[in-house]
Amino acid sequence: MLRKFKETLWPTGHVDKYPFEQQSVSIDGRNFILRKSDPNDTGSFMSIQETVYPKPVPWPADIVDMELRNKNALYLSLVENDACVAFIGVSLKNKNEAHITNIAVMPDLQHLGIGHLFLNQVFDYCRKYEFSSLSLEADIENESAISLYRAFGFKTRTIHEKYYFRNHHDALEMVVDL
Repeated sequence: MLRKFKETLWPTGHVDKYPFEQQSVSIDGRNFILRKSDPNDTGSFMSIQETVYPKPVPWPADIVDMELRNKNALYLSLVENDACVAFIGVSLKNKNEAHITNIAVMPDLQHLGIGHLFLNQVFDYCRKYEFSSLSLEADIENESAISLYRAFGFKTRTIHEKYYFRNHHDALEMVVDL
């Protein structure tokens, strides 16, 4: 019985549920690799979070590692010179609505179009797998992120009061139809 259970969870000849083909991209004259993240990226994700977000970071290392192993999620890493400099995560467990779980870009690379790159990739990917909509939460005080999301057609669905535990800011729950 245990063998049958294991084969159900980890079938022989496993095919990645949500594959992603690695790409070379050029941004502002710099060359990057956009690839599917893997558990080896946990340390990089933690470093990026520690640089981008006020302490404590939104996700501890064990949660990051768990998410990078999640078969119902897609995490993409943007890599320059073998160093992960930005990432985005998308939960794909609800076929009706994919959900962006996290996005972070090192400060020296912000405002170069990496957020646009990530969102375009996620939009195309979710459409390919026939998701109906895409949602996310944004810190109500993060005006540049909200502006970016609105440029992609996201609309506010609701406000979650004191959503972020580290600063007690409200969050806009935003959604866009695909």
